[in-house]
Amino acid sequence: MPYTGTSKPSKYKGWLYDERTSALSGPFVHEDVTAITTKDNSADMFCVTSNKEVKKTNLLEFNDPTFPIFLDPFTTTTPIDSSESGIICSQSGQGFLYRNRFMAEPFSDSVVGGGTIADPLYFKDSYLAKTETNWMHLGDEHSEKQIYRVDLSFHKNSCGHLWLFVKNDEGLVKGQYKGMLKPHMKVFTNMRGRRFKIQMMIATHHSFPWAMREMSIGHLYGKSF
Repeated sequence: MPYTGTSKPSKYKGWLYDERTSALSGPFVHEDVTAITTKDNSADMFCVTSNKEVKKTNLLEFNDPTFPIFLDPFTTTTPIDSSESGIICSQSGQGFLYRNRFMAEPFSDSVVGGGTIADPLYFKDSYLAKTETNWMHLGDEHSEKQIYRVDLSFHKNSCGHLWLFVKNDEGLVKGQYKGMLKPHMKVFTNMRGRRFKIQMMIATHHSFPWAMREMSIGHLYGKSF
């Protein structure tokens, strides 16, 4: 049955600026982080939560993480409501509800509030990790290209559910929901254009991490006029 409603809002939102890449990431809402900082000349990061807990992590662990074996924590057919921590996402990719925001389709702007999802999947105790590239011309600004596939490699025992979509410079979007993460995944698109964006979304459980090792784009060059 379709789901119409909202998702639980977050009280605090955190952001992280990476001086090495001049990149801003966020918002981060898990555990209600209220302050975050790094230690000079080290890979240590510290945060304070709304419960006044101080937590520490070493960023170098992300370079080659070792994740424990897990039992599937997701029960995607069990409904959740706006009073429970979690997200609701469309299996077809047409609708995402997370922290009291609704995104109607990939690459669209999210709005505050609720919406309707026709074919919902429920992810309790989870958040939506979103990554979007800038426009990419894949080494040639003028030639037409055909993106036929996006290959992804994840670290062993990564936990999450994946959606990936590609958008061309004419506004066409193709992609799909791929389900639970695997060490090697392929998303087929078969799309033509000169510039492309990629948007990846992963339903991420609070207690089980994931990490991507590599993304590669399978494409062919066409004519330059």
